[in-house]
Amino acid sequence: MAMLDQELETYERHRERLLQDSEGKYVLIYRDDVITVLESKNDAITEGYRRLGNVPFLVKEIVQVEIPARFVSPTLAL
Repeated sequence: MAMLDQELETYERHRERLLQDSEGKYVLIYRDDVITVLESKNDAITEGYRRLGNVPFLVKEIVQVEIPARFVSPTLAL
């Protein structure tokens, strides 16, 4: 299992409830647990480190439609 796969599966299991209750906010997930929902990504990241320490955890915006992030490496020859 790849890093954060478990957390992404947890998000999908809780997605409908999160959308109903907290659309537009940020959820903090660790393993199978939805830890909390906060107003900003920064607050969720800070809370993750405060509660969990330096371990991988997921902070995700709760949105109806996922927009893929696109990153371009500055080292690619285009």
